[in-house]
Amino acid sequence: MPGWQVPANGSTVTAPIHGFLADACAPGNILRDGASNQAVTRWYVPDRHTLAVPSRTNVIHEAGRQGGYALTEVGRELRVARICAGKTQRQIGAAVGRSASRISRVEAGKVRRVSLVELMTIAAAVGLKLWAKCYPGGRRPLDSAQLGLIERFNARLHRAWRRELEAVIPLPGDLRAIDEMIRIDGCSCAVEAITRLADVQAQVRPARAKQRDIGADRLILLVNGSHANRRMLHDAEPLMREAFPIATRQALAALGEGRDPQGDCLILV
Repeated sequence: MPGWQVPANGSTVTAPIHGFLADACAPGNILRDGASNQAVTRWYVPDRHTLAVPSRTNVIHEAGRQGGYALTEVGRELRVARICAGKTQRQIGAAVGRSASRISRVEAGKVRRVSLVELMTIAAAVGLKLWAKCYPGGRRPLDSAQLGLIERFNARLHRAWRRELEAVIPLPGDLRAIDEMIRIDGCSCAVEAITRLADVQAQVRPARAKQRDIGADRLILLVNGSHANRRMLHDAEPLMREAFPIATRQALAALGEGRDPQGDCLILV
């Protein structure tokens, strides 16, 4: 690549101050300004084993650790983009209403309490666009309301059903869990307990994904029978009737007799 000097040991990459590609540096390398030979940035990219979550019991701590890593990575990208644009930290700070020292600390990943809005404005000032999106991740433990809902449901089951609370998805590194798995010979049902409906489609989609990944024959959507939930289900009736053809009475009758309900179920309790 023109303008790059890559030594045999791969430890240092020298490039002109404008137009270099940060991704060409391997993890742990030092990126240097070709004119002044000053180090631009140093970073470490952990491998997949480092990023793997060790257990499902400490997801809050793990999220904090990964958040710190994400801030460091974002800061590095901001710094590289600023240098590529030929701007100083003082100039970027003036553009976004921050001090040069604040910009320096953000680029170094040393500001742990920085708003998304601030990061987006700094990114815009250096010619980047920052975007954040949430994805399903660690499954929080069942709360008392969900446990009460499942307890009422279990009281209606035939004793032939074998029950497993919070059945973990059997995929490497997957933190998700089904609220409850119930099984008899020839049939397995994934049970998802919902105490409050907010967005029916958004709540059904992850339940479907978990049913698929755990290999359950049926999905049982167990919903608290409150007035608010009933109104939500009424508004989504065509969708829910197609997705869950087995209604409460028919589902509970089959489950109470220890039989396969013959379809996905929507149960209000």
